[in-house]
Amino acid sequence: MRTPARLPHVTTGPAAAAGTGVTEPADGLPVLLGGARARQVDATTCGSAVLVMLAATGDPALAQWLETGRLPAGPRPPEVPEEDVAGGAEDRFAAAQQRVKAATGRRALGPLPWPTGLGTPPWTAAREARFPGVRYRVRPVDDTTEDGATVLGLVEAANRRGHPVPLYTGGDVRGGLAHAVPRHVVLAVPPPPGAAVPGTLRVYEPSRGSVFTVRSADLLGRTQALPALGGWTHVVAALLPVPA
Repeated sequence: MRTPARLPHVTTGPAAAAGTGVTEPADGLPVLLGGARARQVDATTCGSAVLVMLAATGDPALAQWLETGRLPAGPRPPEVPEEDVAGGAEDRFAAAQQRVKAATGRRALGPLPWPTGLGTPPWTAAREARFPGVRYRVRPVDDTTEDGATVLGLVEAANRRGHPVPLYTGGDVRGGLAHAVPRHVVLAVPPPPGAAVPGTLRVYEPSRGSVFTVRSADLLGRTQALPALGGWTHVVAALLPVPA
């Protein structure tokens, strides 16, 4: 992680291709933290991994700890455990995910906690999401409607302003009711300076620890699963930044 409002170090990809601005391997471009692939630690921490990456892009102290294990002087980021974390960057990222998962699980159902096996609900993700100058609100997405296209446009605009945007993904009722609810979380991240391609999003997918570049138009009215969405078909909700 080099500067605020940027994803941790992402390896560079091949030359640009017409229409999307990049050509990438099928598994996307790897995201590295201290030399380790930045992956979610288990099947329930996609949202936690996304919230850690979101916070770290705006908090140099958290970014430094994730990369090196050292904290600068000043307040301790809430994602950093009080106790020392043995091991390397992969272990620190895992510990931060568990810390965030505990925070998003508290008071999720009124005074009651969220079941640990069900990941991160959008409303507590929005509550705990941390980035300078903004707070986050949940906005449902229907990619078959004009409103869905509008929301994806707002996501792209937020990225151009330097704000990462968590996206919940899932299937639809054709796969059964269990598929028609949010199932996974990814992060639309700001492009590097001078590298924005209109009509595209860069998406960090935590199960692979990769960033994919996708055309916003390809997220509308989908019928096929997409690696950038964690193997799901649709963006079903966005956590949009609003001024704090």
